[in-house]
Amino acid sequence: MSRPDESAVPHGRTGDAGWSTVAPPRLPLGASDPAVAGPYQLEAVLGAGGMGRVYLGRTPAGSAVAVKLVHREYAGDAAFRKRFAQEVAAARRVQGLYTVPVVDADLRADEPWLATAYVPGPSLQHAVAESGPLPADAALALIARVAEALQSIHAADVIHRDLKPSNILLTADGPKVIDFGIARAADLTAVTATGVRTGTPAYMAPEYIRGHTVAEAGDIFALGGVAHFAATGGHAFGGGTDHGVVYRILEQEPDLGGSPEPVRAVAAACLAKDPERRPTPAEVIGMCRRAAGDGGGSGGGAGHPATVVDVPPPRTVPDAHDQAAPGPYALTRTAAPAAPSSPSAPGPGPRPETATGTFGPPALLLGGVAAVVLVIVLVAVLLPSSGSDKQQQSSSPYGSYEPTGGLAFPARAPGPAGIDFSPDGRTLVTGGDDGKIRFWDVASRKQSDAVTQKNTVSNYVPGVVSVEFSPDGKLLATGTGTGGTGLYDVAGRRWLNYLHMGGENVAFSPDGKLLAIGSRTGSVFLFDPAERGDDIVAYFDHEHDVTAIAFSPDGKTLASVGDDSESTSGRSDTTRLWDIAGRDPEPYGQGDPAKVLKQPWEATAVAFGGPDGRTLAVGYPDGEVWLWDVSTGRKKATLRDDYLTEVADLEFSPDGKTLATTAESGGGVLLWNVARGKPSARLVSGDEDGKGKGLIEEVTFSRDGKLIAGADRKDRAVWLWQNPL
Repeated sequence: MSRPDESAVPHGRTGDAGWSTVAPPRLPLGASDPAVAGPYQLEAVLGAGGMGRVYLGRTPAGSAVAVKLVHREYAGDAAFRKRFAQEVAAARRVQGLYTVPVVDADLRADEPWLATAYVPGPSLQHAVAESGPLPADAALALIARVAEALQSIHAADVIHRDLKPSNILLTADGPKVIDFGIARAADLTAVTATGVRTGTPAYMAPEYIRGHTVAEAGDIFALGGVAHFAATGGHAFGGGTDHGVVYRILEQEPDLGGSPEPVRAVAAACLAKDPERRPTPAEVIGMCRRAAGDGGGSGGGAGHPATVVDVPPPRTVPDAHDQAAPGPYALTRTAAPAAPSSPSAPGPGPRPETATGTFGPPALLLGGVAAVVLVIVLVAVLLPSSGSDKQQQSSSPYGSYEPTGGLAFPARAPGPAGIDFSPDGRTLVTGGDDGKIRFWDVASRKQSDAVTQKNTVSNYVPGVVSVEFSPDGKLLATGTGTGGTGLYDVAGRRWLNYLHMGGENVAFSPDGKLLAIGSRTGSVFLFDPAERGDDIVAYFDHEHDVTAIAFSPDGKTLASVGDDSESTSGRSDTTRLWDIAGRDPEPYGQGDPAKVLKQPWEATAVAFGGPDGRTLAVGYPDGEVWLWDVSTGRKKATLRDDYLTEVADLEFSPDGKTLATTAESGGGVLLWNVARGKPSARLVSGDEDGKGKGLIEEVTFSRDGKLIAGADRKDRAVWLWQNPL
C-alpha cells in the first residue's frame, strides 16, 4: 500500500508549548501488515512495542484512530485474553484532559485489537531524541500535566504500570498519556510466567521489580524517571543491561546530575524507594506549580524555546497532612449510593459512591488519590457500622450482605496483603507491602500492635504477603517471597527465627508441629517451628512456581499448586499431593508426589475441606473452582459464577460445608454450598450494581466460623461480615 497523504492528518508543530509537536514520519504498511482491523481501514504503521504494533486507521466516515494489534504470542494465551479484556474495560472508564480515550476494541479476534483517539504528535521519547531535553519550565508543565493524567487514571481504579516517555504523546494542548493499565494483561501469562515483569526496567518501581502489589505510588516512581528524562535526556538509574538498571533501582540512589534544580527536586521526591514517601499526583502538581512560580528554570534545552508554560493548578482535594482529624465515620456501605459530599467538609455516614466537583475521583474513596480526608480520620481504627451492627442484606440472586465494620489503614500505607484470625477469634492480623504486620483487637475494634518484618537477606524491609497463626495461637508465620520467612512469638512480642528460604505461602500443619513454605522457585520446604536456624525437615520439588499450599485436616497430606509449564519432568499445570505422614527421614530424599491431579492450566489457590475433610478446592485463572476427591484423585464438581472471574483466594469454613472465594477483578466474596455446588450468598463491600468499588482478594474465617474477613487492597481496608449461613 502506498504511503498515506501527509496532509490528511495534521502532524502538529513546534511552538509555544515549550516542546516539539512535530510527529515522526509514518511508515507504509508492509506485506505482513493487515489492511483492516474490525471496521477500521489501516493506512500506516505508527510504531511497535513489546505487546503489539500500532497503526493509523480510519473509521468508515474517515476519522483518524490509532489501532493497536496484539502480538500473536500473547493472543494465543487464554489468561492474557481474559486479563486484556478486564484491563480494556477498565481503561474505557478513564476520562481526562491529558489521557487518550479507548473508543473501540475486539478482544475475541484472532489478533485482539483496541482503537483509541488518534494523537498526531510525537512521543516524549522521540521529541527529546530529535530536539534535545526540554527547558525546565516546560518540563515542570509536562510533569504537572502527566500527574493530572495519573489522577484521572487512578480515579478510574486503574494503575498505568508502564508510564515512560514513549507512552506520553506531545501536543500543543499538552501531553497525552496512552496505554494505561494495558501492560498488566501481560503479567503472569504463559509469555511472562518465568518471573519476568512486563514494563520498562528504567521506570519500574522497586516494589514492582520485587513482585509486590503495585499501587498508585508505582506510577509516581515512573513519573520521577520521566521528569529526569524530559529535562536531561538521560535515565535516573543509568543505562546498560536491564540487570544493571534493576540492581541500581533496588540498591542505589538515582543519579539526577544535570537536571535543573526545580525538576531535580520533583524527580527525587517521586523516586523515593519507599512508596509511602512518594508524593501523590496532587502533591506533584503543587510542587511543580510552586517551582514554576519561583522562576526556577528558564534555561533552555537544545531546539526548544525558553518559554514559560502555565502549570495547571492543583486539584481541590485536601491534603492528608493538612487536615485535622474530625469525628469518626462508619466504614460500612449502604445498598443505595449516598449523595455526594463536599471533599472539604465531609459529614458522618457511609462513603459517597459518586464523584464531586469537576475533577473526577470520588472524594472519599479509600485507597484512591482523593481518599485523604476519610483515611486520615480512620487511621488504625476498627469502626462499627453507623447506628447498628446488624448486617444489612440487599437484593441479589442469592442474597448480598454488607459488612458490619472494617479496618482502615493509615494514610499512604499499602492495603492488606495476608490476613488471618487468631484461634480464639479475638485478634486479626494483616501483612502489607510496607513490611508491617498489624495486630487488630476485634472486640475493641482497635489496632493493638504493629511490628516490622526483618529481612534475612539484606537491609531492605520486604513486603509481607502472607500471615498465619499456629493452631495454638502462640506463633505467627510471615511470608515475604524475597526476604525470607519470619516466625514471631505473639505473647512475647519478639522474633524467634528468620528462615532464609523465602516463600510467598506459609501454612502450619493442624497439630502445629510443621511449618510449610511454598516458593515461586518451585520449592516446598517443611520446618520444625520449635527449632531455630534454617535446617529443614523435608524438601519437595514442585519444579516451578508454587502459587499456593495447604495441609489436609488430618495433616497427612500437603497440596501444592502452581504453574508447571516449564517443568523438566514433562508434567504441565498440576496439583501435587505430598505424603507428609510417610515422608522420607532424609530431608532431600523425598520422591515423587503421592498423587498428581492434572488440570488444563496453572492454579491460583488451593484449600482442603468439605464435610469429610477429603475435598480439595483448586481455583483457576478462568474463574472456575474444581472440587477434587483426594482419596480417589477424581474431580467431583466444577463451580462457576459470573462474579467469579480469575480466582484470587478460597477457604473452607471450619465445618467444611461452605467455601468462600474471591476474584482478582472484584465482585466481593462468594459463599458456596459445597454439597450443592452453588453459591448461597455474596458478601459485598461496594455499590449494589455489581462489582463494587473495592477489590477483595483474600478471605478468612474465624475458627468458630461466625466471622468472615476480607482483605481489600484497593480500599486499603479489611471488611468484616457475620457469616450469614
